[in-house]
Amino acid sequence: MKQPMARVRIVGLKAQLLPAIRALHELGCVQIDARLNDDIARVAPLRLDPQTIHTQEELAYLATRCDSLLSLLDPHGDVPPTSAAAEDEDCLEAARQRLGSVATQAQTLAQRREALQAERAALPRYEKTLRKLSPLVPAQARAADSASMVVLVNRSQRWVLDKAAQQVRDLVGEQAEMVEEDVSDEMRAMLIVAPRAQIAALEQLLGQGNIARMELPEAYAGQPPDVAVAALTQRLAAIPKELAEVESHLAALAQIWAPRLQRWRRCLHNRLDEINVLPRLGETDYTFVLLGWTPRHEVARVQAALGEVMETAVLVESLPLSQAEKEAAPVALVNPALARPFQSLVRLLAFPSYGDIDPTPLMAVFLPLFFGMILGDVGYGLLLLAGGLLGLRRVRRPGVLRDLLQILTFGAGWAIFFGLLYGETFATLGEKMGQHALWLPRTDPRNILALLIFALAVGAAHVTLGLGIGVWEAWRQRSRSHLLERGGMLVGLSGLFLATTVLVNWLPRGLMTPALALTMVGIVLLGASHGWLGVLLGPLEFIGLLGNILSYLRIAAVGLASVYVAMVANELAGGLGSLIVGVLVAVLIHALNLVLGAFSPTIHSLRLHYVEFFRKFYTGGGRPFEPFRVRGGEGRVASSE
Repeated sequence: MKQPMARVRIVGLKAQLLPAIRALHELGCVQIDARLNDDIARVAPLRLDPQTIHTQEELAYLATRCDSLLSLLDPHGDVPPTSAAAEDEDCLEAARQRLGSVATQAQTLAQRREALQAERAALPRYEKTLRKLSPLVPAQARAADSASMVVLVNRSQRWVLDKAAQQVRDLVGEQAEMVEEDVSDEMRAMLIVAPRAQIAALEQLLGQGNIARMELPEAYAGQPPDVAVAALTQRLAAIPKELAEVESHLAALAQIWAPRLQRWRRCLHNRLDEINVLPRLGETDYTFVLLGWTPRHEVARVQAALGEVMETAVLVESLPLSQAEKEAAPVALVNPALARPFQSLVRLLAFPSYGDIDPTPLMAVFLPLFFGMILGDVGYGLLLLAGGLLGLRRVRRPGVLRDLLQILTFGAGWAIFFGLLYGETFATLGEKMGQHALWLPRTDPRNILALLIFALAVGAAHVTLGLGIGVWEAWRQRSRSHLLERGGMLVGLSGLFLATTVLVNWLPRGLMTPALALTMVGIVLLGASHGWLGVLLGPLEFIGLLGNILSYLRIAAVGLASVYVAMVANELAGGLGSLIVGVLVAVLIHALNLVLGAFSPTIHSLRLHYVEFFRKFYTGGGRPFEPFRVRGGEGRVASSE
């Protein structure tokens, strides 16, 4: 359901502009527009003075620093929302004075953590290579005047090592010793031991030949592989302790400063929002002018709040709405708690416009019902209900995921209900345990026709309801074309229903002629909505309407497919020779069927609403009501969220 909206104009003295904006911010029930009325003389867009611009830049800088620090410290909690007005000046001054020192401490620790993490990632590669070479280290490598270096090449390019060995011998002669070893499936390494005085020349020589060598960290460079391996192993053992100490210091810093940083960030962003909204306003020499939207019942509260802070030197008036303004009005949805999760599904298609009916309550009734009719199994329903409730316990934050979990629990409840009507618990397993259908067993092939007729009856009722709502909406909006189109469909469908009841001998044969005449009148009205093209489009659209109703056969068809998959699983459980294997196969098939049972009924139920139902009355294209309110609080007005 939508709240009636009022377009308000607020005029006050410029000297009291900031207190007025602060009051509206705290109130949280006014959406501020950027458009100005032309009927107010000498109103120009409000321009920020240099001091306000300087404050805006400082606030943005401090808020960004708070954001980056909180991201760095990664706090796991949040502080309760507080009033922006109560903490504003104190937190602004505190942020100015303390952010620098906190940032220095946090960044120093973060840099140390990054260095340790990089070291922990890199050292094992060196250690693995050197450990392969350690058994081959010549005695000369341990001499005080000797140094070692390692050259790495791909095993397919071993000739590079031969080239490197020749270059080393040409430069150093017999003073150098070299050994080779495969260090992985792809790489081969060569250890070069040479006089320490010749190492720099060797590095330059190999570099000129584009021969890559393993660049060990400075602390391990030039050492024999076995010595370097021992040092690397010792260092790798020490890194976790050092990392834990850094993390401990960061956690302690976060515990002290994260609540303050969160409070400062919220305060700074709120102050920044109050300045950023100013260019939407207009001004004269002495006054400011603000245009916005608020729920109609909130106008008196807006007047009272502004009158209190501005000592009644303010004008708050509700403006008459033109048809264009009604179409552009923001929409504040207010639905019962049980229907609220379905707002996300409505918004997925299109947000309701101000002149449209809100289809959320209708979807809240029919979508879980269709889900239950399709799935219709006590066992699957109980599993989905348990999964949905468990998910709701874990997902506390409002949002699309929580909405979907709530919708799943509603659908699971209906699945249990229809499972009792169909007599199904994991298809035929319930029947073997003594369960009996309260209405219509789907597992009996003789009932397939009855199920199809039931699905068609549900579809006819659902589409007729949509057309009835569409006719009412067209009448209310004085839309002649929509009235003819939807009214013609409704009249033609009524004639078709009447003819059907005559054909099945529920009504006398004498009513067949009026039924056909009513159908023809409906087609003519439907065609009249398209002008001359209606001669062709009228019959075609009526055939499309019948196709919409036939589409509801998926309620029976998809449900039967799920039933037969479950029946196959049950038969395999006892027909594979081995009970254990049979049960495992049956459980796997039931698990797959359960996943399909969660997604497939949802998708098909959504399609029936979006395509077959909503198109009969729903246009969408509206914009949500987004009041100007402080961050960290929900305000006291129902919004479109």
